[in-house]
Amino acid sequence: VFVFCFFFVSIFFRKFFFDFFFAMAIRAPVGRLELLSWVNAAQDTDYHRIEHLCDGVAYCQTFDAVHPRKATWDEQFNTTCSEIKRIYEDSIEPVEKRYQYELFKPTYFSDTLKPNKPLVLFLGPFSAGKSTFINYLLGHDCLWTGPQPTTDKFTIIMHGTEESKISGRILTSNPELPFRRLAEFGNQFLETLEGIQVPADFLKNISLIDTPGVLESAREVHSRAYDYMKVTRWFIERADLVLVLFDLSKLDAGMELRSMFQQFKGHESKLRMVLNKADQCAPQELMRVYGPLFWNLSTLISTTGPRRACVSSFWNKPYRGDHNKELFDEEKADLMYDLLEVVPLQCLDKRVTAVMQRALDVQIHDTVPTPVPSHTALY
Repeated sequence: VFVFCFFFVSIFFRKFFFDFFFAMAIRAPVGRLELLSWVNAAQDTDYHRIEHLCDGVAYCQTFDAVHPRKATWDEQFNTTCSEIKRIYEDSIEPVEKRYQYELFKPTYFSDTLKPNKPLVLFLGPFSAGKSTFINYLLGHDCLWTGPQPTTDKFTIIMHGTEESKISGRILTSNPELPFRRLAEFGNQFLETLEGIQVPADFLKNISLIDTPGVLESAREVHSRAYDYMKVTRWFIERADLVLVLFDLSKLDAGMELRSMFQQFKGHESKLRMVLNKADQCAPQELMRVYGPLFWNLSTLISTTGPRRACVSSFWNKPYRGDHNKELFDEEKADLMYDLLEVVPLQCLDKRVTAVMQRALDVQIHDTVPTPVPSHTALY
């Protein structure tokens, strides 16, 4: 009996102390540095401050690390867009119809709810390498390029089963695409709008927009048959990322380039500047070009700090010379990470934010006219 009681008591206390210390270890507070190091180790990231984990990109990366996704990105994207659309149709749209919000503020908000791919807009002077950059992303020469100005249209490059062209009028009349409001810029603009479907893997998660080069002289600016600045502003508002490319030999800020940067007001976070054709300069010459570029653009961008510029050479050929190869490769890797990872996740964040802002606007519209009928008898 004594041996049995001793054995039973030893097992009881052993289990008690094990559970106690195990629970204390679990309940021990986790510091900010420990949490940050765990996130960086789990996701192979390089976050330096805990505040950087507050955006939607870090949240989705952490969620995928804890719960590895089994579905493809297209399935996740379509599922999220469908859920956002359901919330809008069940909770917000009935209030809009009741108080006739569309008559007060006509919009094509339904285009925001469609599962359209993120848009990346390319801007910059003539012959800065915009079309060549797009060909580099697609893996083959889809757009015509050359030393002379070759792009005189707004070209929307989308994914398709086979390569084909779509006219501007068809793009603006297709209710499944978010370009219906472009018809408001007139028939002359529609003549300069076209779409291209390309069976490229890069376009499965993103769509690209090539634009005409920025003009330099005032005479050339007035020769456009449409309002270039209004069209540019329309695309900037709907793009998820805007790449402004510069050529090493064309760093002067003309009148239209200055007007173009004014269209970024309220959308400065989308801007990325790219110093293309950087392999044409020696390292010392490259530093001399980098400084004047920011000096010329410092008065054009309304931000507290200078925007970071990507320095590399984006085309389907080897670099010219052996200098700065590692720098160019690292710059390419950073920009490709933004295109393939950050932009699609931020696209979902933007849709959620748009629905929240829409709900707030409708609520304000609902609150203002509600007390009016009760006071109409006073007049």
